[in-house]
Amino acid sequence: MKPYFLPFLVIAILGGCTTHDQPTPIPSLKAVNPQFAAVGTIVVVSGAGFSSTPSDNKITFNEVPASIQSASDTSLTVTVPTGAFSDELRSAAVVVTTKGKTGSPFYLRGDNYPEITSINPRSGPVGTLITIRGRNFNPTVEGSSILFWGGPASGRGNPLATPLSASSTAIRVQVPAGTGTGDDCLITYVVADKSKYLSTCEVFTVTP
Repeated sequence: MKPYFLPFLVIAILGGCTTHDQPTPIPSLKAVNPQFAAVGTIVVVSGAGFSSTPSDNKITFNEVPASIQSASDTSLTVTVPTGAFSDELRSAAVVVTTKGKTGSPFYLRGDNYPEITSINPRSGPVGTLITIRGRNFNPTVEGSSILFWGGPASGRGNPLATPLSASSTAIRVQVPAGTGTGDDCLITYVVADKSKYLSTCEVFTVTP
């Protein structure tokens, strides 16, 4: 009877040899919700490679540690800590470390970060009058500039335009001379506290 037991013994040994610990993945961040938040706001950080055990994860906002309320493999619920933003930094680099592995940062914007919500019209030639709407703009003409950014690969100029009028929620500007045809990313430079802040971006198409 002994020969019949030998194959089963060999299979068991070989099966045991294939067992090994999986390497710890590097955490990756895909989103922070809400996208704009103040200190004390509870946000959900989504991604992959997290641990469902809260104490296995560490998260910082501009290098300031934050408290983790709950955790799963794909999300962390945390409170934006005091010191995450300053007058000079209206956005926070969110960094997650899980079991000693640190991922790349994802940026959370503060609730006072300049944001473009709409532009009208969305296309036109040089000289077209554009109305830019949003929030947290500098309400003075001298305090804002509009960058028509074609991107480094476009080969076009990236001129700055001075607004014709400005408020904290709306800016009117003309497409400046020297702007090449194609898609440009409109970015508002907002001057406050002697610093410049970049807004979010909206695409305007410059036509011939």
